[in-house]
Amino acid sequence: MQKIIIIGAGPVGLLLAHYLLSRRNYQVEIYERRLDPRLAEQSNQRTFPIALQSRGLNAIDRILGLKVALAKKGVWSQGVFIHSKQGKPRRINRKMPSLLIDRNQLNLVLLEHLLEKHSRDLVKVKFDCSCVGINLESQEAILQSNNGERFTTKYDRLVGADGVGSQVREVLTARADIQCQQNFIPDVYKSLHVPRIAPDKTVELAGNCLHTSTLDKGVRLVMAPQPDDWLHGTLIFSPDNNPLENCTTDEAVLAYFQENIPFLKPLMRLEDAAVLRQRPVSKILTVKCDRMHVGDRILLVGDAVHAVSPSIGQGCNASLQDVQVFAQCLDRYEDKWEEALPAFTAKRLSDIHALRELSDYTFPRSKPMMLEFIFRLTIGKKLRPWFPLLKNPLPMELIMESELPYSEVLKRGQGWINRVRQSMQN
Repeated sequence: MQKIIIIGAGPVGLLLAHYLLSRRNYQVEIYERRLDPRLAEQSNQRTFPIALQSRGLNAIDRILGLKVALAKKGVWSQGVFIHSKQGKPRRINRKMPSLLIDRNQLNLVLLEHLLEKHSRDLVKVKFDCSCVGINLESQEAILQSNNGERFTTKYDRLVGADGVGSQVREVLTARADIQCQQNFIPDVYKSLHVPRIAPDKTVELAGNCLHTSTLDKGVRLVMAPQPDDWLHGTLIFSPDNNPLENCTTDEAVLAYFQENIPFLKPLMRLEDAAVLRQRPVSKILTVKCDRMHVGDRILLVGDAVHAVSPSIGQGCNASLQDVQVFAQCLDRYEDKWEEALPAFTAKRLSDIHALRELSDYTFPRSKPMMLEFIFRLTIGKKLRPWFPLLKNPLPMELIMESELPYSEVLKRGQGWINRVRQSMQN
């Protein structure tokens, strides 16, 4: 029986543990620097929603009972409402529903399901514990508890699933075993929370759709309904165009939303504006690596190896899909990691690199292209049979309504991607 150490108890690390333990020839130890989510106080102000779509859901569905358990903690979304200052919102229906779920809840379900299903002889999860080094020669991970205590543990295989700030990746790049590019995306954001139903019950936004709005100068808002009748989302903008920069009071923030985002006017309260004003602006770091494994014993998955912009909602979905693809490689090579690891990199890397480009350039920034984008996703889809110029779906449509590999989506949508890139350079 092989001992697998997984650094990182986020969604991808926990799902990988599910997959490995289902193969019945592995013992798994998971180390996570954050607090145990079962003990930490849960707050909807300190997390973010995730839209699980077909790629992520298919990976989850391979573990018996997991998708059903997650559905109880989330909301099924059937489409998107695009709101504007004038007129009724436009609705874009989706052929494939998404499961909107809070990241804390996603993690909790994955963790609890894992520990209920497998004995402590086979799986151990330790929180408050960081990876501070790796000795590749002796196959030892060097770990440190948050109280400062250091210890080492040996492994047969090591998995870096420790997110965008991956310590495993940093060790490997320092040794020049892997090449890595890291960049901040051009946009920054603030997260916000508002009730989905007005206090006087006169207004209620649909609880089975995302709600979006595009303002002037590239400011965008995306809101996801949650099971507790809240909307949880992000206000996205460029660093030099913070729409709230001159709002020095809570009342000013509230007035900005009432004037510019009318669909939230009956919902947003002064206390919601106060929390938003005090919340710092957040940046998003992207990661692009030239491989997803090192040697025959180390695997990198998820944001540790391919963190991307959240603009098209595929980061978590792609990370969960990593697990499914790697399991397919283990199947093919009968759990011989020395063959499965390079096969995984060969099979997955082109899709992951394509996802980086899709995440950066699928969503338009200019107003003319945004109008075209909305038209083609709504009216254009209905007119497609009669107008050949509209026959090619946008990349966003292929991502949301098909299970094509990301590399194929990029190939089919390269014309649109090039146009968006060009508009951003002008």
